[in-house]
Amino acid sequence: MNRVVPFLVCPIFVSAVLAQGLSGGPLVGAAMAIGVQGGINGAGDAATHLHRNGFVQPPSPFPVGPTAPDLQQILTLHGAANLDIDDTSTGRDDIMVDPNGVIQPPPNGWGVFSFSFRDGAVGQPGSRLAQEPAADRGAAVFSWILPGSALPAPLLGVVERSHSRFELGLPAAGAADVDQLDVPLALGRDQQGLLGTEPGFGGLLPLRPAIYFTVANSSLQAVPTSWWASPGVPMLRSGATIFRTLQSPASGQWSQPQVWKHFFELGLSQSEDIDALALDDSSELIIFSLVGNARDQLLFVDPNTDVATPQPVVKQDQTPVSQAVGSGGGDDIDAVCTLDPAVRGGLYFPDDFGTSCGTPRQPFQPALYPVGANASAFRRFENGVSSFDTWVLGWPSPTGRGPGWAVLLITIGDTTTPAITASIQLRNPGSSVPGDPRLFTQSIPAPWGLSGLPLTFRWFVADSSFTDLDQAYPIKVFL
Repeated sequence: MNRVVPFLVCPIFVSAVLAQGLSGGPLVGAAMAIGVQGGINGAGDAATHLHRNGFVQPPSPFPVGPTAPDLQQILTLHGAANLDIDDTSTGRDDIMVDPNGVIQPPPNGWGVFSFSFRDGAVGQPGSRLAQEPAADRGAAVFSWILPGSALPAPLLGVVERSHSRFELGLPAAGAADVDQLDVPLALGRDQQGLLGTEPGFGGLLPLRPAIYFTVANSSLQAVPTSWWASPGVPMLRSGATIFRTLQSPASGQWSQPQVWKHFFELGLSQSEDIDALALDDSSELIIFSLVGNARDQLLFVDPNTDVATPQPVVKQDQTPVSQAVGSGGGDDIDAVCTLDPAVRGGLYFPDDFGTSCGTPRQPFQPALYPVGANASAFRRFENGVSSFDTWVLGWPSPTGRGPGWAVLLITIGDTTTPAITASIQLRNPGSSVPGDPRLFTQSIPAPWGLSGLPLTFRWFVADSSFTDLDQAYPIKVFL
């Protein structure tokens, strides 16, 4: 059975690296905004599509209208419908590095990088990227939890595929390359009509939404002259220049794009081309990647310094993060998004991502119930109803794929009792999605919406006789 539980409160406690081919990490099943090189389903290259919560359904284009956060519509409105766009950011990325580019997860918190590679990526031998089918690598999205994060140690610094090409519902192998990626654009968004927002969520969003983007060198001559206009600055066309469009608080219409930062303000040369962009507009800090491999594939720059100097994003031991995530010498990261859920010590602070994405917690008696499955949870607002979707993927060890059960218990916060047995589901060994994701939807009663009330989803997977029993890391959410 699988039912929506209106609310809580009865105990049963019935268990690692996922097998190759399965998605993993906290972003599995999560909604996100994506763009595909050359466009999909007849849409232009700059078209923004929303991948709704879940698996396999094709990403949805935004409805036609002046308020749609769809870059293709915005560019068309302002006279440049056929631009080749490299990457976008809503300016709501979290740039978790110190002034020297060393990764710096928030104290007593955690952070995650989400990224995709350009078609043709190979990956280091044995890396998660190299394990992906070659024709699908450019269409897959990967995640990497920052070392030093306050999460269970086995999750740190591990690359997981969060979304495969098939799970994103993208066209057949080799026909899609995800080259735009922005998770914040999906947060709080009505996943039915795509233009509305969950009630109360507006307080977690920018007062004036923005979209930042870069244009491929091959399209620079098609950029209208008026977009380049900056007082006292000659018109210097460059794929390393960042544009911005702003949404009017009154009409909701998006402004004509203008230069936000010229290439020279970022310490770059005119001939360079930014093809992956994560940007925090409150601090103006940027993590980005350039086309080609003349520089490191993940760079950090602070344009507020006297002389902006891009430098590689590195771990504490100075290992480049681009190397740590498995990219090979000729691979190109062509989309990136960096996220901090503002969860500190398991406690909630009002935040768009922290309200939306579940946080992995320490397992329950792992000596008895090994961690062998992956669980995740992501908020959804649809048809006027707020809820959390939670999934489990994977099979009990040592049984592996086969008939069995998935069991979900729900507790308040970090407590283990009392617990409600919320769902017991039969597994499908023949599932088209690797790991047979099992879904449970927890509705959020209106009085509790955005209250910060914590729940923990505790998933277990078992064989048909409940002899072999594994758990996933518990996932804590805040209603």
